[in-house]
This record gives sequence, C-alpha cells and structure tokens, in this order.
Amino acid sequence: MNRNPRRILGAVAGAALLLGGAFTAQAVADSGAKPAPKVVTPGDAAAKPAPKPAVVKPASKPAVAKPVPAENAPRVIAPGTGAKK
Repeated sequence: MNRNPRRILGAVAGAALLLGGAFTAQAVADSGAKPAPKVVTPGDAAAKPAPKPAVVKPASKPAVAKPVPAENAPRVIAPGTGAKK
C-alpha cells in the first residue's frame, strides 16, 4: 500500500466540494420567487355552472350460453374401465 495520502485526500475533498456545490445550486434554485396562490372569492365560484354528468347507456343483455349437444359433451371415464368410443 504505497499510495500517496495527499492524492486520496484530494480526491475525497474534490468529491465533497462537488456534492456541496450541487446541493448549494439546488438550494439557490429552490429559493427563487414563487407565484402567489390564487384567491377565489365566493362570487367567482358561483359564476361557473356545474358540469353535466356524462350520459351512461345501459349495457346490453349478456349472451346466454347455449347447451352443448350430447355428442360434444366430455366423457367421464371411471377408473379401470378405459376410454369408451
């Protein structure tokens, strides 16, 4: 371990200065003038009519499942009897 301690200390100090500068720049940017909040008076609020609700159409009747013909019905196989065709 034959590294120069000044070089390591310089790298750490440089990184700390860069991070500190970034935090400082962000703080300066955040401290700028902010727009004033809009004040709503009761007269302004009453001037607008309420929006009309959207018209919802009733859904169509759901499709009724048709019974399956017997020839297409699944076959039940009892154990030991084998498949019947």
